[in-house]
Amino acid sequence: MRYRYVLLLTLILTSAGCKMLFGPDKTGEYRLSSEKSGTEVYYLFGYSYEDSEFYRFPYEKDPSPDIINEGHRVLDGEETIELPGFNTPGRMNGFALVGEFANLDDARDFYNGYLTVEEGLQFSVVSDIVEAYQVWVQQTSAGNYVKLLVKEAASLEGEAGNKYSEVLLDYTYQPNGSRDFPD
Repeated sequence: MRYRYVLLLTLILTSAGCKMLFGPDKTGEYRLSSEKSGTEVYYLFGYSYEDSEFYRFPYEKDPSPDIINEGHRVLDGEETIELPGFNTPGRMNGFALVGEFANLDDARDFYNGYLTVEEGLQFSVVSDIVEAYQVWVQQTSAGNYVKLLVKEAASLEGEAGNKYSEVLLDYTYQPNGSRDFPD
């Protein structure tokens, strides 16, 4: 009988995962692309901090993610390219740029030392063009804060000649609405 309970508890924990017990991932790394997926209906993949998952957007069967890379089309000489740009599908709060640096080491030092979201930041639902070695703060539609370190930003072209962009980000998420990030 005792084995049944242990087995049942093990199955629940492995199927529900640690997020049920410990909450969302508070730090991590993810890559956001503006490349559209789908066949009849096109969507982007965005990231949800609370669920620590990627979701399709817009897609009625998936929850709305906290962040997407919507991309900005720009002219580069005679050619059109796409540069990364953040958007928050929740249409609330958004992004504030808090630092720009010449290299990843300086950006990472600032990111690691940025422990409190300062008062007076102006958050925008849609960011400006996102570049490597920037540090952003996001306030989610739930009112929680995330700090983002842009490690890479690239303008790319798919097999069919479609233009898209990607960013590689480190993040630290504060799920309780506090302005203070964990050390």
